[in-house]
Amino acid sequence: MSEQAAAPLALTHDQIDDTSHGYDAPLLRVTLPQTQTPVWLATRYDVVKAVLADSRFVRDLAKVPGSEGGGIGAELLDDAGLPPEYRLYLEILVMVDGPEHTRLRSHVLRAFAPRRIAALRPRIERRVAELADELTAKGEEFEFLSAFAYPVMTDVICDIIGVDEDDRDKVAGWIRDYESGEPDRFLPGIDHLASYIDALLDRRAQAPAEDLASDLLRADAEAAEGQRLTRREMIALVFLLINTGIAPPALFNTDAVLTLLDHPDQTALLRAEPALLPRAVQELLRHVSAVHVGATMYATEDVELGGVLVRRGEGVTSGLLAANRDPGTFPEPARLDLTREAARGAGHIAYGHGAHRCIGAALANLQTEVLVEELFLKRDGLTLAGGRDALQRIGFAGDGTYLVGLPVRF
Repeated sequence: MSEQAAAPLALTHDQIDDTSHGYDAPLLRVTLPQTQTPVWLATRYDVVKAVLADSRFVRDLAKVPGSEGGGIGAELLDDAGLPPEYRLYLEILVMVDGPEHTRLRSHVLRAFAPRRIAALRPRIERRVAELADELTAKGEEFEFLSAFAYPVMTDVICDIIGVDEDDRDKVAGWIRDYESGEPDRFLPGIDHLASYIDALLDRRAQAPAEDLASDLLRADAEAAEGQRLTRREMIALVFLLINTGIAPPALFNTDAVLTLLDHPDQTALLRAEPALLPRAVQELLRHVSAVHVGATMYATEDVELGGVLVRRGEGVTSGLLAANRDPGTFPEPARLDLTREAARGAGHIAYGHGAHRCIGAALANLQTEVLVEELFLKRDGLTLAGGRDALQRIGFAGDGTYLVGLPVRF
């Protein structure tokens, strides 16, 4: 057993995306961008899965005996200038553990049941086809992230939540204000969206529908004493689902489209064998990863992880993209192979693993499958507009880098 007591390595966002140097060591001592506290960075597939499934690791540092709370998440929120009263909107579900996490998660599970998700396919197919037809008819260059990915993902999650069609542009605008990180935009964005969700819940209390807002109210009314949600928790859950239902899948699908454009041989193979589509989506998730870095988890006791002693209170951050490129699990991991079939129990972990695995994984799979089918199987004219080297990426706090935009044309 080793303790890997080397001095912490201060990583940049780009280095987080490329942590292949860490496969020889199960854990690296690093300082993440925009933070001051060193953490252990796990990059090996087996180590990442182990920590994500180990109940001795928690996301809430306050649950660690002898700790005063805080942690990496709090540092990032402090750096962003987010006042404490707003933090529930970002931390609910994400930063809780055990029975409290189960209580919150149980209220939204029904909306993401397989039957509900499968029923969305015709709606998603129509929206994607209509938007592609519109952009094809214009015959002009367009920016894929803002003109295609964001509108599709906004429409889908708003359908699930129950946001009226006339309000969706406003909701998308508030989310973009929040994501901007600009002091004069992101707090008003949260305020506007929280007020809208509060009013939506009031409307659904009077006229229930088949949507998540109504589900929350029904589930809460039926919940046992001690399991019910406060109104603020309801608002925060809906806020979190709208936020995570728009930006992460939009950013991932933009990277997935670029990946297919970068690999014309694999795209041609997919066109020749359309039955590969579900497997191709999983390979894109492995190759690109929907989220590059998972939330930091803290040891509640001394734990040996991959032969390294992690002391009580120390944080372990999971490099999900790095784990999905681990050569010990995936042969030729840097190569995109749409025929790749993962060994049993060794599929990608782009959606995380364990109790906090993404609740919307089935929805995300469906969205990407529909989008790839429409753009690359039903059509064959999508091309990159401009030089590949001109594309820019932006780093997100505590995470890796994502495309700022992707100019393309049909």
